[in-house]
Parts: sequence; C-alpha cells; structure tokens
Amino acid sequence: MTTAKKGNDRPNPRLVGLSRAGYRSLEKNRLDEAGRYFDQMLAIDPRNSFALVGRAELALKRHEVPEALKFFEECLRHEPGNPFARKGAAECAWELHRYGRAAELWQAHLQEKGPDAMVLSHLADCYRKLEDRERSREAYQSALRLGPDNRYALNGLGNLLYDLGEYQEAASLWERLVAQDPSNIRALTELGNCHRKLRDFKTAIGYFEAATAIDKDNSHALYGMADCHRGMGNHERSLSLWEALLSQSPNNQIVLTRAGDACRKLGELTRSAQYYNRALRLGFDLYAEIGLASLQTIEGDLSQATQRLLELRKREPLNARIVQELADCYAASGDPRSAEMLMTEFEAQGGKLRS
Repeated sequence: MTTAKKGNDRPNPRLVGLSRAGYRSLEKNRLDEAGRYFDQMLAIDPRNSFALVGRAELALKRHEVPEALKFFEECLRHEPGNPFARKGAAECAWELHRYGRAAELWQAHLQEKGPDAMVLSHLADCYRKLEDRERSREAYQSALRLGPDNRYALNGLGNLLYDLGEYQEAASLWERLVAQDPSNIRALTELGNCHRKLRDFKTAIGYFEAATAIDKDNSHALYGMADCHRGMGNHERSLSLWEALLSQSPNNQIVLTRAGDACRKLGELTRSAQYYNRALRLGFDLYAEIGLASLQTIEGDLSQATQRLLELRKREPLNARIVQELADCYAASGDPRSAEMLMTEFEAQGGKLRS
C-alpha cells in the first residue's frame, strides 16, 4: 500500500510521498517515525485509508490490538470494501474475543471475493466460539471441499466434532493431519484423546507414546496415558505418570486428586490422604472430598464419611458418585434400608447410577 488518493481525486503527491515513507519506516520497525508520517497524512486527509491502515499496522507492531481495531474500523467506515482493513479488523476482533464481529467481517469478505478455504476456516472458528455448531460445521466442510488438506479446517472441525462427542469422526480428521505430518504432537494427542473417550485405551496409549517420543515431557500426552492406565486398572503405572506430572506442576489440583485415587486403589491409604489434602489446600475439590470419604469408609469411620457425603450431596444432589458412596456407607453401617431409600429417591429425581 503505497499510493494515496483523496476520494476519487487524482493522487496527491504529498500524500503519496508520506505514505511511501510511512510504510518504509514500518517495514524497518522505525515505529515512532512511521507514526509521524501517518499522522501527517491524517492531518491532510482524516479519511485516508492508507494512513488509517498504516496506523492500525503500527498499533499491531506495538501489540495494541484495541487501538489497531479502532483504526481498521475507522477505515471501513469510510471504505467498507477495503480488503486490508477488513482482514485486519477481523483478526483483531478475534484476538479481542469479539467473535460475532469477526464473523461478520469474514462473511463480508466471502460475499465480495468468493470462496476461500482459509477465510472459511476463520469463519468456522468464529461460529464454533459462538456455539453456532451447525454453521461452524458447514463452513469447515466448505473449506475442506476447496482444500482437502487444509490443516486449519481439519483441526477446527476435529475440535468441533470432539466437543460434540463424535470421537470417531474427529479421529478420522486428526489422522489426516498425522498423515501430512507424523510429528504433529497436537494431532497425536488429540487422536489419543479420541480413542481414550471411546475406551480403546491400548490404541490411545500408542498415540500418546508417539507424542512423548517427540516431547517426553508433554503434559497432555502424559495425562492421557495416565488416565488410560487408570481406565485399564493399571494403578501403579497411572500413579507413576501422575507423579511425573506433579513434578512439572506440583499444584495441579486434578492430578493431585487422581494420584490420591491411585494410591487408594493400591491400598496406600496414608499417601492417598496426603494427596487429597494437598488438593484441598488449593481450594474445594469435589472428588478429593469424595476420596477422603472413601478412605473414611475403608477405615471404618462411617459416621464421618456419612456426614461428609451428606454435605457434598447438598452441593450436587444428582451426582451419581456421591449417591453410590453414600449408599455404600449406609450398607457398611448395617443400614441397608437407608441405602435402598436413597437409591429410590435418587432415581425418582431423574438420577442414574452407573451399572
């Protein structure tokens, strides 16, 4: 962008010179100097699109996204079809979580310029953030019809399908990404997560191991492997992985609770309590509380376990895990009638116990 016009007039030589100087300074990261040139242009012509876009690009180089959006939008107010301002404004709106505005801008681009796989992917991302899942899916699929190997659309549609619980379909998309790039750690871990959700733990572990072969400390892959071993009942292996994660992030409340669960399954009750209490020192955690109640039940402190579970049930009356633990507590206390009444009440409220 080096030509400067005022309205439909012939180029103004003064504006042309300032525009060239401003963009040259911008390219060389002489930002204060570039700003002075663009400001001189705006003093001559406040609606000059080259100056407004230049000031926006300058703001982006300074990581001032709201300021950049302001200048891009000002340019669009005077010249709605300016492609540089429209693209810049859409990207700024996305960064600022203004997904509705970003979608409007990408849609306007498509209406004027025609189908474009990258723009469709951006539009689909916006719809996904807006939870307009049907339009998001349609836009991703349109992008993939134009470019079947478009990694942004493959990844975005994979995320959308995963969120919808369509794990097999999501996996097929990430498989295409891995076929493009076998070292794509994100795609490998997402493939692992899909198979983990499908309870195909052995296949999932294979993908997580492939990810850790590239990055041995990858926390997403380590978590996935630990959870798979947990699902398979390999509690020693899962505990070693939870502890590896805690060496990276000692205050990860979820992992502390998982480590407590693994120790409880292994009969290491003192260690289990230590992990649960570490989790609770970070704030309330439902599953750490349930874990402590389970320990109290195992140790025969049934009164304390019952009281803890009753308090938890006030918070989450339809939580099946709490109800099952409480029923077990009543049964262990020699009160099967209370256990049966609890289950009947729970089911009458619409709750469902896992078989």
